[in-house]
Amino acid sequence: MTENLSPYPADDAAALSSGLTSNPAAEGAPFGPPIPPGRLPFSKPAIWGFVISCVSLFVFGFIGGLGVVISARGFRAARLGTARGRGLAIAGMIIGMVGFLYYAINLIVHRL
Repeated sequence: MTENLSPYPADDAAALSSGLTSNPAAEGAPFGPPIPPGRLPFSKPAIWGFVISCVSLFVFGFIGGLGVVISARGFRAARLGTARGRGLAIAGMIIGMVGFLYYAINLIVHRL
C-alpha cells in the first residue's frame, strides 16, 4: 500500500492531480476582493475642488476661492448621500480658504 506524502488529504490530492480545482480564478472569476454592490462613487467636484485648492497654495493664490466653491458643491453631494468624498471636500474648503487668505493678505500688505 502506498503512503500519501502530499500535504493535502487523499481526496484533495486526487482532485489536484486530475486537474480539478476549486480555484475561482480557474473558473473565470475576477481576481481581487469582491466589490460591494451599493458603493457610491467619489464626488468629482470634491476631487477637483481639493486639487484646485492645493494648486492655489503654490501657484495662483486667488484660485483658492474657486477651490472653496467647487469643494462646497462636492460636500453638498456627499451630505445628500449621492456620492462619497465628504472629508476630501472639507479639506478642499480649508486649504482653498488658507490659500486665498494668504494671497489676499500678501496683496494688501505689499500694496501699502
